[in-house]
Amino acid sequence: MGPMSTDEIKALLFDFGNTLAFLDYEALAQEFRPVLPTLEATALERAEYIGRRALDEYVMSAEGPIDLDRAYGLYFMAWMVAAGVPQSRVEWCRDRFVALNQEQSLWRVVRPGIIDQLEQFRNAGFKLGVVSNANGNIQGDAERYGLAGFFDVIIDSHVVGVAKPDPRIFHIALERLRIAPHQALFAGDLYSIDMVGAQAAGITGCKLIDVMGQYSWVEHARIEGIHQLHPPIPTHSRLG
Repeated sequence: MGPMSTDEIKALLFDFGNTLAFLDYEALAQEFRPVLPTLEATALERAEYIGRRALDEYVMSAEGPIDLDRAYGLYFMAWMVAAGVPQSRVEWCRDRFVALNQEQSLWRVVRPGIIDQLEQFRNAGFKLGVVSNANGNIQGDAERYGLAGFFDVIIDSHVVGVAKPDPRIFHIALERLRIAPHQALFAGDLYSIDMVGAQAAGITGCKLIDVMGQYSWVEHARIEGIHQLHPPIPTHSRLG
């Protein structure tokens, strides 16, 4: 073992929704057509960036504790309005979204390449973990989508009682993996929740998932998806 071995990347951490399992924009566009007959899935996905921006602006300017319910509420409102939903019908869409999401998580589309990529990371010798703000459903969803087996640890904010951007949720993951913050990389799709939280936990290697290249309001290292993470392979990989 060389003197640098303690600094190498040993674990890769991921947000869950819109990082590993994506929103079912197709199903949502269909559900919202009574309100907006012309709505298309791609337009809905693009409009979602306006929601992220509203969330980021609120979280970044909040003084004192962050009200996550308010943050996600602002996100949804801005997203729907950007998609062309009349303001008077946003509440209807929100109720539909919540009801559908309770029946079966709407973050359920595992896009092509995700599973292969996780397999490659595992085979290269990395420990893998999920750190997600969720309702206690991530373990079950990960099992249903065939993802759970790749992960050494799955941290769900509802289960552990602390949510991103609070650095403690990342510390829980790092402790369970028995690694130091600088030995991990993290990828997630919300700057103020994912990147700010991970950096506060001491994880310097953070990549912002920006599928459509529209995350224009912050300066941060961005990738299209987890396939662009490119971590340096550990010296003592599973492949020997």
